[in-house]
Amino acid sequence: MKILMVTRESHADKRYGLGKSLTPIILQIQARGIEVGYLCQADAGLRGLTFLRKLHSLAVKYVGRFFTETEFVPLLWGILERLNMGRLAAHVMVRDHYTHVHCHDPIIAAGYRWFARIRWFAQLRRGHTARWGVTEHGFGCYAEAFHIDGARLGTGVMRWLRRWEAKILLKAHWVMTPTQVGLSQLARDLSIYPIPSTWYAIPHPRPQLTRYSKEEARHRLGWREDTLYIIAVGRFAPLKQFPALVQAVAQLPATHVLPPWQLVLIGEGERAPLQTLANELGIADRLLFAVSDDMGLYYSAADIYVSPTLTESFGLANLEAVIMGLPAICTAVGGVPEVVGSGACLIPAQATHVLTHVLHTFLENSTLRHHWAQQATHWIQAWPEANDIAERYLAMYQGQPLPSPPAPLPRGEGPGVRADISPSTTPPHHPSSPLPNSQPHINSSSLSTIHYPLSTKSTPPLSLCPLPRPLELPKQAKILVIAPHPDDETLGCGGTLALLRQQGCTVKVIIVADGKQGDPQGYLSPGTDIVRHRQQESLAAMHILGIEEVTFLGQPDGQVQYTSELSKLLLDCLSKESADWLFIPSLLDYHRDHVAISLAIVEAWQQHGCRERLFLYETWAPVPATWVVDISTVFALKQQATLCYALPLKYCDYLTACTGMANYRGLYLVEESQGQYAEAFLELMAENWEEVLMNLWRVREFQEKCLRG
Repeated sequence: MKILMVTRESHADKRYGLGKSLTPIILQIQARGIEVGYLCQADAGLRGLTFLRKLHSLAVKYVGRFFTETEFVPLLWGILERLNMGRLAAHVMVRDHYTHVHCHDPIIAAGYRWFARIRWFAQLRRGHTARWGVTEHGFGCYAEAFHIDGARLGTGVMRWLRRWEAKILLKAHWVMTPTQVGLSQLARDLSIYPIPSTWYAIPHPRPQLTRYSKEEARHRLGWREDTLYIIAVGRFAPLKQFPALVQAVAQLPATHVLPPWQLVLIGEGERAPLQTLANELGIADRLLFAVSDDMGLYYSAADIYVSPTLTESFGLANLEAVIMGLPAICTAVGGVPEVVGSGACLIPAQATHVLTHVLHTFLENSTLRHHWAQQATHWIQAWPEANDIAERYLAMYQGQPLPSPPAPLPRGEGPGVRADISPSTTPPHHPSSPLPNSQPHINSSSLSTIHYPLSTKSTPPLSLCPLPRPLELPKQAKILVIAPHPDDETLGCGGTLALLRQQGCTVKVIIVADGKQGDPQGYLSPGTDIVRHRQQESLAAMHILGIEEVTFLGQPDGQVQYTSELSKLLLDCLSKESADWLFIPSLLDYHRDHVAISLAIVEAWQQHGCRERLFLYETWAPVPATWVVDISTVFALKQQATLCYALPLKYCDYLTACTGMANYRGLYLVEESQGQYAEAFLELMAENWEEVLMNLWRVREFQEKCLRG
């Protein structure tokens, strides 16, 4: 095997981006006695670049006027530059007899494939063609990444680029992305379903950085000891949103309110616009620029790391900051939530006021910085090393199944620690009598017919403290969540959903009510579409949890009734999704929409044959839990998803409420678990759901009687 890596990066990109992440993998592959070549723009040669410039000028002159809706100049140059790298790769492949060509761009792959075939025929079969594949480093398809990076594309050009890209990738021997969510987005962008078996999600390995003590690092950099340093890393491109970061820090209170602070931007690119902006905002003395090949020095010296980027397929600098134990603030875009998980504080993109608020909190609260430093340390423990990633690359090159990454021990498990987690079992499925199709009514006189023991002699023996058991989450399962309103799914089971996504499960959320009654005091501007606003909040929250499939049924908010029509609608949803697990609101919740929807789902579930494992989650009232899930590692994601619901938060402090509930449920975690936060569920089983449901309804009816006086 002989491998050729091909990129279009410059030397500046190699310092901070792709070359930096590929180098440890290449070294590991070379350590196995396999030759690896590397091509980048520096190898293109002046003659080739001169020809490209002439061709580009002619094309812009004679063809550019036909592309009025597209920024034709940068688009054409980007395509020509990449095709030229593909041409060079084909030349080197034939000359040096490489067996595998790894193109780190789909347009490079197109150029390689075309020129390799020409060269193969020209040499009368004396050459050879290699296996080849593509890594997509943008989040989603190349056309979308190009558009987000600042070059406007018209509808026709965008459609053509997507078709071309799909054709290239479907011809490749392998396609790779650095995150699972990026792979899913790529397939969606190109309308490819199902995802081909030769498409892989392989992360970048744990970066190797030099660690220094903070005192030594600051001494080398000449930084003051009494100042808090905020750093951001990356090229100065529009999508990195460094101007927004400068504006955010400019809105921080005066120095006498906060400790002295300094913003350091580390990267290459045009500095003048950022410096001009800082001058206009009056913080020129607080802005520093730097370029470095020893990023460990800056991470060791800094106090806070910030990434305000608009999109990110992976975010290597984010991973580096987390590995170095820095308190990190990152926008929850692209693959960032999958990479940093609960190791960083995630915030919405393009929300300068949120960034300012979080930075203010970090600067004034050393305990909070220490908390996020610990979160980073815990999160990064199981991140794969370069050796593991190299093994996955080699398996991918040969078309073999990827080796499974070593499973980390549960937190707290180790020598001398018992990990007794009871396995979950799927209940047998058998039909039961259907629920009535009208609003359930239980005659209150029936309560008097129930015998309640008045002495301990007639009371059955009870456990001293019947704690719920830890719920073992499945892998690669289909999960369906039904929420009455936007935000119920996050409050009730957001942490569990994030864990399920990390387990590779497919998660779909169905929101029943339209949320139109969610702004009775009129906080939104007059004329705002409340339904659309709440849907956008929901989509943002789901994106943080890693969930892309959300369906809105649009039932009238506050007026949902338990009827046969609603049960039939939900039955259609169950039949269509064919899920393995189903999460629904609790019958004991205090909101009438929640109760009506819960009953309708249970009826639909029964009519569907009780095929799914059914779990009741809690929002407005606790459930008599039978299962508990430790969500400590993803609780930060649940918090950030909750913060997306800005409108509901104006009416209720849901963030404090869900934090308190998760903390309380954390008491149920067994002693060998080190988790602090948990979510609890009540499972209804096919063999006894009617009895459980009737008992729950008796409790609910008793509550209604008491509350009504």
